[in-house]
Order: sequence, then structure tokens, then C-alpha cells
Amino acid sequence: MNKKTILIFAVIIVATIAIAAANLYKSSTTKQQTISELLVRSHSPIYGNKDAKVTLVEFFDPACETCAQFAPLIKEFVKNSDGKLRVVYRYAPLHKNSDIVVTLLELAKEQKIPFDKALNTLLFNQNLWVQNHTTNPELATMLLEQEVGFDVQKAHLDINTVQGRIEQDIEDMNTLNINKTPSFFVNGKPLQKFGYNELKELIDREIKRVYE
Repeated sequence: MNKKTILIFAVIIVATIAIAAANLYKSSTTKQQTISELLVRSHSPIYGNKDAKVTLVEFFDPACETCAQFAPLIKEFVKNSDGKLRVVYRYAPLHKNSDIVVTLLELAKEQKIPFDKALNTLLFNQNLWVQNHTTNPELATMLLEQEVGFDVQKAHLDINTVQGRIEQDIEDMNTLNINKTPSFFVNGKPLQKFGYNELKELIDREIKRVYE
């Protein structure tokens, strides 16, 4: 990175720290919300048929190795559902500095970079920016610059636009007591026992209940 890029990147870091601080001091007397409101927000990226009646919500961390492993499996679920299943992605930045990386994903959306393209780039190349369970946002930024045309200078201009979305996801994550990734919900039902077969069974059961 050149000096100008590093400076702009530093601004992104400061903004994400502000997001975290806002969450620490947010009032605990917020009105009670339904599970559906907590799981799906208007800004949440969707993969698959947007009108599907079965919704798989995934709280994920782009630095999470298991999230990367499940990514192609989830797409296979959607492909095999014949339009009956959609995936809603929610951020759960539990790794150190992952809040910066999910901010990069939101900034990429502002640049009309397809969310799925940016996310796949990060997940399938985790070894380049996550080492020994340590997240390196600067390397993640460089990867997005090289692979999907991420514009760091434009990101500097858009940072205020995306702050509220990240803050909302973190707030919902905390309200739902999400403490590990990936965490899955299918039509509001949490996956009680984690595993591929268990998730597939829950999805199949909901598709059958809703469509048959």
C-alpha cells in the first residue's frame, strides 16, 4: 500500500472502533423485539430466491475457518432447494479486528461490488489474511483491491454510510447471545446441535412443512 492508501485505511479502523464504542454505551432499555426482527434486517445481504419461504440466517465471521468450510455447502443447499430456500447473512465479528473486515464488506457493497463475490474472495483466501487465528485487515483490504477492484479512497467517503449497519448486526448478535460462528437459524428456529447433517435436516424439515 502507498502512504495515501494506508492513511485512508487508518480512517476505516478509527470508524470501526467508534462502532464498537457505540455498542458499549447503547442503552439496555431498548424495546423488546421479535425474533424475526432480530434475525433479518433490511440491509442484510441475501443469497438465493429473495421470495423463498424458508430463510436460513447465518451469523458469520469472515475470519472463521468453519464459516469458510460451510460456504460452498450452504450454496449447495440453495441450489438443491428449487428456489424454496434463501440465505440471509449477518455479521458476527468475534475474531479480533474482524469488525474492520466486515466493514470492508459493507463498503464493497457501496461500490456495487456483488456481496457474494467479495465474501467468497475473503473466505476462499483466508490463509492470506488470517494467520494463527490472527486477523490482518490490511492484508484483507489489499486482497479485495487486487481481486474485486475495491476502491480504498471511495471507501473513505462511504464509511459513515455503513457504520449503522455493522452496529445493528453486532447489537442483534449480542441480544441473541451469539458467541460462536457460524450460528444458524432456519425460519427463526436455532440449530440446536451443530453439524452438516443436523443443518440439512432442519432445512429439509422446514421446506417440507412450508411447501407441502
